[in-house]
Amino acid sequence: MNFALFLLLNVVLLIRPEELFPEGPGLHLYLIVIVLCVATSLPSLLAVLSPASLRKRPIAVCILLFYAFTFVSQFAHGQISNALFDFGPELGKVVLYFFLLIAVVNTETRFRVFIAALVVLICSLTAIALAHHYDVVHFPTILPCVENVLDPATGELTPLSRLVSSGIFHDPNDLCLMLGLGIVCCMYCSGTTRWGVVGAIVWLVPIPLFIYALLETHSRGGLLGVLAGAGAYLYSRYGGAKALPFVFAAAVGAIALVGGRQASIAGTGTGHQRVMAWAEGFTQFYRHPVYIPIGLGNDWFRDETGNVAHNSFVEAYVDFGLFGGGAFLAAFYLGARVLERFGRGIEAPRWAIAARHFGFAALIGYAVGCYSLTRNFVIPTYLVLGLVSVLFEQSRLPKRYQVDGRWFVWFGIFSSCGLILITLATQILGRAGV
Repeated sequence: MNFALFLLLNVVLLIRPEELFPEGPGLHLYLIVIVLCVATSLPSLLAVLSPASLRKRPIAVCILLFYAFTFVSQFAHGQISNALFDFGPELGKVVLYFFLLIAVVNTETRFRVFIAALVVLICSLTAIALAHHYDVVHFPTILPCVENVLDPATGELTPLSRLVSSGIFHDPNDLCLMLGLGIVCCMYCSGTTRWGVVGAIVWLVPIPLFIYALLETHSRGGLLGVLAGAGAYLYSRYGGAKALPFVFAAAVGAIALVGGRQASIAGTGTGHQRVMAWAEGFTQFYRHPVYIPIGLGNDWFRDETGNVAHNSFVEAYVDFGLFGGGAFLAAFYLGARVLERFGRGIEAPRWAIAARHFGFAALIGYAVGCYSLTRNFVIPTYLVLGLVSVLFEQSRLPKRYQVDGRWFVWFGIFSSCGLILITLATQILGRAGV
């Protein structure tokens, strides 16, 4: 029962039927479904949150630390009301979703069914987006996303309509990242299906649709994430470092083939403006050393520049400080590190080892997308981290990764090194004119 309710919860969260059809009875489906899901999953949820269990769940600990340091930062800056009654509860719902995922999707069968369900949901999102985009149907709650871009032939600004979908995917960048996840999910389902050759082919059918929709989003960050995910899949599956030159050549070729806005990575456009914003954020961050542990406060970028940072890792460090940013970064690092070692020093069931390529690709692709998009507080981020955690927790986790006193020492060092590396990367990108 709890698994069926969790699948229904994902339908409500990702498709948002009440937003698509606002003239409906207004049943507050999300609230109803999540309460039922929590109630039916309560024993498993409490077991996941127990101290003994968290000791073997370092990704979950990183997410709890990130959540905790958002409160620390806001309290330190006097944003108490926002922390307690606005931002805190909203992020709390997202964190709860992560823990429900790892509590409920806890077997091979459930993992396979959940990935298959994601393919269906992402197909539905894509169909809704394309049908609305081409005026086949009209959903009044899906607002158009039109951007003025410079036409290199005429030198004039021309309107560019970008593909969006329902709910949280009204942003084309969010939709693009989800399409990238859909591609990787299709590859996983095709490679592990029990329906033979026909089944393998059927699961690959949505990929061209996802690619077409991805191009219609005109999202540069999303495209980079998808290319990185494909490269990570090849890296994990076909030979590690030996595959990197082929991956790089394929990525360059893909960007050249796509052309247009999505292929415009460097220059003086929005990409360069974002890098300059990151640099300004770090300048203010280091100018006030007392803020380094706690950050400059929630929404500093939006308040100071009128926009978010468009970099999840920069936003986490600048807004929430050394340990808040370190916790967010460490969740991705630990997932990638352990999955990369599956079957090579870290024991796990055969099905989990076979799924490591999928998990590694999904995580790296999403992380690269997050480097040019602010996605610290949305469901898809914790969906990807949750999928990786499910695989992560199937392994016999070596003691060096388990949460104890030494782990927290490592966390402090890692957070500091991560801050230094991201600062240097920002400076290098700025000097390179990106």
